Amino acid sequence: MNNNSNRKVNQDNQLAISPNFSSSLKKKYLITILTLVILSLLKISLKSDKINTNIWSFSVELKVTSVTLALVFLLWLPVLLPWFISLFPQLQSSLNWLRQQGIEEVETSLLKIKLRYGVEEASKNYEEKIWSAGSTNLTSEEIYQQVEKRYREAITLVNATSDIDSTEALKRIDQLGNYYDKVRDEMPSGKERTKLMREISSVMWALIPKTVDFPVLAKLNSDRGGERLSAYKYIEWQASTEYVNLLLSRAIGILETPFGQYAALLAIRRIVVSNKLVPTQAREITDILNWSANLDYIGGDRQRLMIETVFTLENK
Repeated sequence: MNNNSNRKVNQDNQLAISPNFSSSLKKKYLITILTLVILSLLKISLKSDKINTNIWSFSVELKVTSVTLALVFLLWLPVLLPWFISLFPQLQSSLNWLRQQGIEEVETSLLKIKLRYGVEEASKNYEEKIWSAGSTNLTSEEIYQQVEKRYREAITLVNATSDIDSTEALKRIDQLGNYYDKVRDEMPSGKERTKLMREISSVMWALIPKTVDFPVLAKLNSDRGGERLSAYKYIEWQASTEYVNLLLSRAIGILETPFGQYAALLAIRRIVVSNKLVPTQAREITDILNWSANLDYIGGDRQRLMIETVFTLENK
């Protein structure tokens, strides 16, 4: 009984692994590949005599080329792929889980947005150079110069991206916001989820400059994390002191997620770098960030960003 059960489970697993092709589609695939293999093996020539065009010669040469080998590989691919995946149970379970959660679709759509609108290089630069806090071993003046330089380089890349109209840019930013909410709700907490959310955030930032009349207040007050994230990216681009108090409350408030807190802190840092603050406002930001950096629920990444922002303020 146990052997029968195990056999049935293995059969079910094989079915789950195998591509879901119809029998007619499999037959057409095999016939097409076999025909191409045969044609690639044969070198057929038909020649006529230059003097007497009535005399024709026909020859067939059998030759194996790299094209033939590639086609043979494609012929065996439907068999080899399930076998290869079955050797790696962890990879198989991860792929199945991603498909079930729709995360594979999110990643594919992200790639399409990047490539279609030319924001891939700009978003990658933002993620690598700006997203993370710098070294707190530098002096306040060095930190300020470093952050300012990186933003200038990132803005240059964004300005060089392909042009799209505001309506399309807003539509894609909303789509990215939906992706963010989906990833946050459906993926377990960990490095993979954070990596994907960072990528979404970076592409948002690269698309923001293409928008006109961005509804920043409506997004800031939204109950959806993806929409709030887009508002933080907008303020990080259009660094206005108007939103400092609200951003401070979001950066340390427990009603915002840790990822949202970090995005709000990035916007605060950009405001500090890009604006000349009055002494009272600079002191208020410094006091709040110094106090918040010692809270138990503030993680190391947010703490480092707070310290860096304070150092930058000290230079100004």
